[in-house]
Amino acid sequence: MPGYIEDRWMSKRVDPETGKKWRKEQYGKGLRYRVCGIPGVKDESFAALADAKTWLASAQTDSRRGDYIDPRLGQITLRMYIETIWWPARRDPMTTGQSMKSKIWNHILPHLGHLPLALIDSEHLRAWLATLRDKKLAESTIEVIWIHLTTILKTAVGKRIVKNPCTEMSDERPNGAGDTKARAWTADQVRGLRAALPDRYQAAVDLGVMAGLRQGEAFAFSPDDIDEEAGFLHIRRQLQWDPSKPYLKLPKGNKERDIPLSPGLLKALRAHIDVHPPTLRTLPWRGPGNGERATATVSLLLTSAFGNPIHSSGNTGFNELIWKRALVSIGLIKPRDDVEGWEPSRELMFHRCRHTYASVQLGYREDPVSLSHWMGHASPDVTFKTYAHFMPDQGQRGRTAVDAWLAA
Repeated sequence: MPGYIEDRWMSKRVDPETGKKWRKEQYGKGLRYRVCGIPGVKDESFAALADAKTWLASAQTDSRRGDYIDPRLGQITLRMYIETIWWPARRDPMTTGQSMKSKIWNHILPHLGHLPLALIDSEHLRAWLATLRDKKLAESTIEVIWIHLTTILKTAVGKRIVKNPCTEMSDERPNGAGDTKARAWTADQVRGLRAALPDRYQAAVDLGVMAGLRQGEAFAFSPDDIDEEAGFLHIRRQLQWDPSKPYLKLPKGNKERDIPLSPGLLKALRAHIDVHPPTLRTLPWRGPGNGERATATVSLLLTSAFGNPIHSSGNTGFNELIWKRALVSIGLIKPRDDVEGWEPSRELMFHRCRHTYASVQLGYREDPVSLSHWMGHASPDVTFKTYAHFMPDQGQRGRTAVDAWLAA
């Protein structure tokens, strides 16, 4: 079996004249016994021969099984690992990346960042979770933070640590799911929210509630996408930021789609265009769908007060300065007393407009398969899973179905 112990102080051979081993030049310097010669394993030194033998046996076994991890690699701190190795390798869209970075730098690194990866255990994690809960964070937010830490440590398994301590606590992991059903606005809330927004942004609510667009799709929408003759909206792109520069790409799933255009939505869009003419902008294009061209020129229906593409994220973005102020004005959230900003409002953000569109369509017994296509879901299964509770009389007709069949 490969591997051996080297005595760094004394020679292996004896002096022919004295019959004793002679001292090497490094005698008395550093640790005496060094374990060498194991494939894929860095040399390790020890002061005591017994310790060297124990480590040699363990390293040989792990090497043979392919399980060996150099313990020195696990001594890197969590902060150093994230900042120099894990985060630089990420390639997330800006909206996702900003939220992720905020949670990691604000809630993980201040409490666990000083710890070596190999020393993070369930005791540290329990104390950390208690600290997060003392901050009155929503359990759903704590769950997202936990998922981020689990993902980070997973990338170190097999290279720097033997196992992920987060997976060892599966029974204790945060669960912010609660009632996970999608929620919709009431008609009065839609009218109130729309009226509370500056008029240049009201068409975003129209596109979300009356066509089910995602926020990025609404901010990239162009009047050129309106097909009055066919009665459809063509959803061809979405607007993203990375990190402070806007770019366009295909909608989620890299697929365009068509959505039926209602007379009410057409009227609202025409009214918006009369007051706020579209703004022509040339923006970078990423990914497929643009004929391999690096840019796309689009007449944007919705822009900022300065005629620029709308930045949704950040402390000065649409969500924080425009949307949440509107929620406050109609009494759906309140300003926070302890810090600057607003109460948690994750379920009250723009995506709820999309949920509202789905609820109305299903409430009027629209075909879920068609709705799945209009909303750009990967499959009808996603639509059923997310919005089944919006279907009227769900399960009621089935109560008597077999009775009626047998009677017939």
